[in-house]
Amino acid sequence: MDYEQNEAIFRKVLIVSTPSVNPAKAMDDDVRFCRFAEILSEAGFAPMQAKPRCIAHLADFVHRFKPDIVFCAPDHLPATLTSPAESGEAPAKGVNLHAWLETVGLPYVGSPPEVIELALSKTSLKGKWMRDGIATPAYFHLNSAADFPSIEKGKLPTFPCIVKPSDAGNSRGIAKDSVVFDMKGLGALVTRLGKDFEHILIEHYLGLYPDFREITCACVGNGEKRLLMPAELVFSEPAKIHVITTEDKDRNKTKAIVISDESLKEGSKAFAQKAFLSAGVRDYSRCDLAFANGEFWAIEVNGQPMIPDPWFEACARHSGLTERQYILAIMRAAIDRVAADRRAAANCRDVR
Repeated sequence: MDYEQNEAIFRKVLIVSTPSVNPAKAMDDDVRFCRFAEILSEAGFAPMQAKPRCIAHLADFVHRFKPDIVFCAPDHLPATLTSPAESGEAPAKGVNLHAWLETVGLPYVGSPPEVIELALSKTSLKGKWMRDGIATPAYFHLNSAADFPSIEKGKLPTFPCIVKPSDAGNSRGIAKDSVVFDMKGLGALVTRLGKDFEHILIEHYLGLYPDFREITCACVGNGEKRLLMPAELVFSEPAKIHVITTEDKDRNKTKAIVISDESLKEGSKAFAQKAFLSAGVRDYSRCDLAFANGEFWAIEVNGQPMIPDPWFEACARHSGLTERQYILAIMRAAIDRVAADRRAAANCRDVR
């Protein structure tokens, strides 16, 4: 079965996002997902957008729209709202949307629920990388800031260290002063971070190595067809400490530029592929890595990157893909995968 036949079967696409109480973010999201829907519509799909606040709302959208395949921007939603008037941003945790879609038998774009959970825990993913022999900076994990006073200094990674929430994405909890150089600074930062985040990651900071480069690598596709698209992350203006915060991203203070050094580019692609395979992502993803002290290091994986997205788009553009092409390539990867899984299941039933 070729892609055109698959596309006809998976024509109705439900695009799931979440409402925002922040007017600027709400406007950005509207532009982003309207553009996504427009691209799909122009390609012959029948997209519909939904902004559920909980799983119960999503179930209603699914019942009314009866999609063939679902694209989820959020990874979790609460099962229900505590009151009809409840509002605000969706919580970081709740019901894994991909897990819920599997229970109702709906195919979706992206990684399976267990991979989403792994990618959301920086500590768990780093442990997986270490077991698979993939270099990642030395680290120590705190289940609570209250555990810090009992830590033996010898168990900590070498200073300087960067301190960040273990299970928060999009640079949340990371600030310009998140890099510390001694136990006193580490204790103060852990105490401050512990007020908002339970699990804390203390990681050796690589940014002071003279050869340090920060790289993000987007990927589209599965298996041998996976396309790896790296770009270097730099600041628009010089920065004393290379730490990218949420504000830097939101205010476009960073750029994802083409990697002109061919050896560095090919090396980053090969290393990112190992990190992606270890994490188990599928269809599309983005991995942050570093080159420092003469080698590559895996930092984290975004198992469910926001698209359309400036960084993802820059990675794609540097690899010769337009916004339309990379978005349709993601859809093609998911549709071909689901169609292949269905054929395999049907063959198994025929054999039995």
